[in-house]
Amino acid sequence: MCNLYTNLTTHEAMRQLFDIAPQDSLLPDDWKPAPRVHPKQRAAVAYIRNGSLCLGEMQWGFLLPQVSKRTGLPILPKAVTNARDDKVLVSRFWLDSMRRQRCLVPSTAYCEFIGRAPTVNHWFGIAPGGENPEPFGFAGIWTVFDGMIRNERISFETFAIVTTGPNEFMSSYHSRMPVVLAPEEYGKWLRGGVEDAAELLKPPPDSVMRLLATGDAPGL
Repeated sequence: MCNLYTNLTTHEAMRQLFDIAPQDSLLPDDWKPAPRVHPKQRAAVAYIRNGSLCLGEMQWGFLLPQVSKRTGLPILPKAVTNARDDKVLVSRFWLDSMRRQRCLVPSTAYCEFIGRAPTVNHWFGIAPGGENPEPFGFAGIWTVFDGMIRNERISFETFAIVTTGPNEFMSSYHSRMPVVLAPEEYGKWLRGGVEDAAELLKPPPDSVMRLLATGDAPGL
């Protein structure tokens, strides 16, 4: 999966999609749908907070500290946006979040850059009944970054989207795809044990996937 998706879902529609009470929405009053979400940008995320399912904002990409190959000094951390399904249960970088801090990432389409000279954006989404796309939730995990950036100690929440092997439809476009959950799977992903959640790490059925647009993001 490439590092670009769109979330044109309204605040109210996201609350309905994930069954979130009004008092549990922590989004700012001026929040607006996001035509394009890139790494290190803040985006809407549904996650468990103090026992309740909340809707808030986190930065996309777990931050991985880096040092300069030339000087050996710390440089800006790398944003790791996608967590592979074959790594989340074994890698120390992901494992604690997979066990304890799973989330849902609302989206209306995600992008794959396909081809060369020129590369063309291909936008994929969910349209179970035909051609009308529906908002959906990626399987995600989150953590708190607490570290130094530009000589300042900063603490904030970050998320990553879990990816898996493609279904037959997507295999002709890319070798990986995000884990797209069905609404009836949201509760199991958020509140189930880690073994139950791991059962959901698979591609959605071919019948619900659609190529929504090429070039500009759908809906723009």
